[in-house]
Amino acid sequence: MKKVSVPLTWETAPSVLTVEEAAALVRIPRNAAYEAIRLGFIPAHNFGERRIRIAKSVLQQVFGVKPQDKPATAAFSHIGGES
Repeated sequence: MKKVSVPLTWETAPSVLTVEEAAALVRIPRNAAYEAIRLGFIPAHNFGERRIRIAKSVLQQVFGVKPQDKPATAAFSHIGGES
């Protein structure tokens, strides 16, 4: 069975990211992500050779990304005008 690839966004990203996934989310080169981890700018956990993982919540804090609020349903949304 072929795996369907979903575009990586803050909403679709897993809770724990690889360095490559984290770099893609913040739009920096992979090498820059490794350097930021080495310098302590991006907190990460090393589980052995080539097994560095980064919590998405920590990455959101570091880059000031706030989780998106779920949009209101049509029954409760209000856009200008009268209520």
